[in-house]
Amino acid sequence: MKTKKLNYANLTLLLPIAALALTGCWTPPNANVQPTGEARLIQDGIATESVKKPATVETVDAVQGTVSLKLADGSTITCKAGPKVKNLEQLKVGDTVKATVVETLAVYVLKNGQVPGAGGAMETIHPNAKVQTVDPAYRLLELQYPDGHVEEVKVGLDARMMEMSPGDDVVVKTGELLAIKVTK
Repeated sequence: MKTKKLNYANLTLLLPIAALALTGCWTPPNANVQPTGEARLIQDGIATESVKKPATVETVDAVQGTVSLKLADGSTITCKAGPKVKNLEQLKVGDTVKATVVETLAVYVLKNGQVPGAGGAMETIHPNAKVQTVDPAYRLLELQYPDGHVEEVKVGLDARMMEMSPGDDVVVKTGELLAIKVTK
């Protein structure tokens, strides 16, 4: 009977130690992964939807239908409101909002920041994110920005995900504002 209690006591002590030891084995994705293959454009014009939450309204131009938002990472984006966005005039500078924005991605394999352009001349590209993970089954790309924040985006069926890999460079262009909701 004493041996059973002793075994349970040992097990109770060893479980937390084992759990702590295993957590030390995981490392987060690294944005310094280098892509493989020749420098090339993998695909341009990949449309995605991204939810920016929280964002702070910096400017609103109801006549032009544009909104400038300061994001949680400190960057600012300006979007043209899509046809479903109504009542822009009710937004005020300083409002905290949840905004759904269409973004367009171009994914590259770059060598020394360059890719072959028209006529074979090298063209310099200024990416603003790197691919961290590619999940073709769920159509997800995980992107890491220079400030370190990571964002997961869902891409359409036409995205050539089998050609993409961690370390590929991405140019993200902000497009249309699909929805905006003031949060408290």
